[in-house]
Amino acid sequence: MKKEINRLILIFAVIIIAACNEVSYEVTLVELETGTTASIRALHVVNEFVIWASGTGGTYLVSVDGGMTWKVDTIPGASKDDFRSIHAWNEREAIVLGINRPGRAYYTADAGISWGIVYENNNEGIFFDSSVFADENTGLALSDPLDSTSFVIRTSDRGRSWNKLNSMPLLNEGEYNFAASNSCIDYHPDGNIWIVTGGSAARVFISNDHGMNWTARETGLVDGNPSSGNFSVSFYDRRNGAVVGGTYDKPELNNKIAAWSSDGGINWQLSEIMPREYRSCIIWLQDESSRIAFAIGKTGCDYSLDNGRTWIPGTDDKDYYTARAIPGTLTGFAAGSDGKIARFEVKRIPPLLPPS
Repeated sequence: MKKEINRLILIFAVIIIAACNEVSYEVTLVELETGTTASIRALHVVNEFVIWASGTGGTYLVSVDGGMTWKVDTIPGASKDDFRSIHAWNEREAIVLGINRPGRAYYTADAGISWGIVYENNNEGIFFDSSVFADENTGLALSDPLDSTSFVIRTSDRGRSWNKLNSMPLLNEGEYNFAASNSCIDYHPDGNIWIVTGGSAARVFISNDHGMNWTARETGLVDGNPSSGNFSVSFYDRRNGAVVGGTYDKPELNNKIAAWSSDGGINWQLSEIMPREYRSCIIWLQDESSRIAFAIGKTGCDYSLDNGRTWIPGTDDKDYYTARAIPGTLTGFAAGSDGKIARFEVKRIPPLLPPS
């Protein structure tokens, strides 16, 4: 009996020590003053100092001091456009793509003093949802479908010229991509691409050869109506990634709104604990000791410590649509309606010391 009591005491002590040593986190979010009321769905964080963003009214923003101050302006001739896609290389070079017809890509090499049109498409239905670069020179831009397939263009010269990919899988009737956060595409330097869909089907299109060949797989997220599906995809390596989404006009519905994959997107598992509500963007935060999945939407944010299998409540800050990480940190920036941009951090809380 005494041995059994001692064994139970030892087990209890081990549990207490493990709990005391377990690292926990909290999310903090501080809104910044941008000086604009534009709705912002595109954001690119070059480093801790240089941040670009774009949105309605042909608006672009750039900060070179970590968001303390912002240059806000409108691209000439584009005041009626909504730039839902942006990529930046540094404090001087950036490219934006709009949703209006004609669909245009504008490039600047002088911090927005001048912009040149580097792509134009006047086809009916053109509407650029998202763009992403795999490296300094190679990128993709995705539009709403112009026919029975997703319309994707590719550049290999830093956005100076673009060519259509002609091998995209057929879309189901009523299937399309969402332009909520400039994150329905992910593209890695090794040629792996993931494009997610919603509407009548919640699928992911996967390519391992820079878009020459494709495979289509279901993610298991909610679908079947125009406002549901996969909204965002992100992989931290060629095998491990996650998707988030839901129903944007009924954000409180949180059944089947997140899933994860460990085999490059071929197979998907629904999260065991879902984010609390619809989420429009997922990113990865990583420093020298932690990798955290971070998801945000118009009703708040959540994070995951196990690659998207379970989600932990973050904050209830509203009206943010998109987010990007500061490379190598657990910190980033989020953007949304009415010119909102905030700096957020998933802060590590030191473990409790065991009782003496």
